[in-house]
Amino acid sequence: MQQKTLVLAIGLLASSAVFAADPDGGQLQFGGLVSRNTCIMHVNGGAQDATIQLETATSVAVENAGEVNLSATGAKPKLFSVKVDCSGSGMDLSMISDAVLKMASTYFGNSKGTLNNDVSVNEPAVGVNLAIHEIISAGNYKQVKVNDSTDTHSKRFDSDGTATFNFAVSYIKQNASVPVVAGFVKSNAAYTFEYR
Repeated sequence: MQQKTLVLAIGLLASSAVFAADPDGGQLQFGGLVSRNTCIMHVNGGAQDATIQLETATSVAVENAGEVNLSATGAKPKLFSVKVDCSGSGMDLSMISDAVLKMASTYFGNSKGTLNNDVSVNEPAVGVNLAIHEIISAGNYKQVKVNDSTDTHSKRFDSDGTATFNFAVSYIKQNASVPVVAGFVKSNAAYTFEYR
C-alpha cells in the first residue's frame, strides 16, 4: 500500500513539473468500500469482492431483451450468489432475524436502477445496460434497483447464522431510442448489509 501511494505521489510531482501556463490533464478514478465486516461475506463461495463475467451476447439478443423488466432478466443472464455469515461475529443472533441488502454504484447508476456501461473502456458497446435481479424462486425474479435507497432485499438468517442471496445479472437495452452497437461492457456495483 505504501509503495502504491509513493509511486502516485511521485507521478503527480513529476507531472506538475511538466505543466506550463496551459496545463493538460486527465481524470483519476478510484473506487472502494469501507466496511465494519461484522459478518463475513462471500460472493459465489469465495471472497467478498468478485468479478462476475457474463457470456458474450449478440447485439440482436440485447435488442430483443428490450429495456429493464422488473420481474424478468434480460439477455444471457449470469447467476451469482452473495452469502453473509454472522456465525462467528459475536453478535447476539437471537436479537436479529434478517440480513437486508442494498446495492449502489459510485459511477454508473441511473434512475432505472440499472447499470450504465462504462464508456471510458476501449471500444465500448453503445445502448447497453446491465440489470441485476434477485432470484426469489425458480422463474420468479425481482429487480435490484441500484442506487435506490428504498429498494431493499431481505433474507431470514438460517439457524447457522447465514443468509444467502441469489442473483442474475443480464444485458438489457439502455432505452428504446438508442440502438445497440457491439462492443465491450463494463460496470460495477457495491452491496451493503444491515441486520434487523
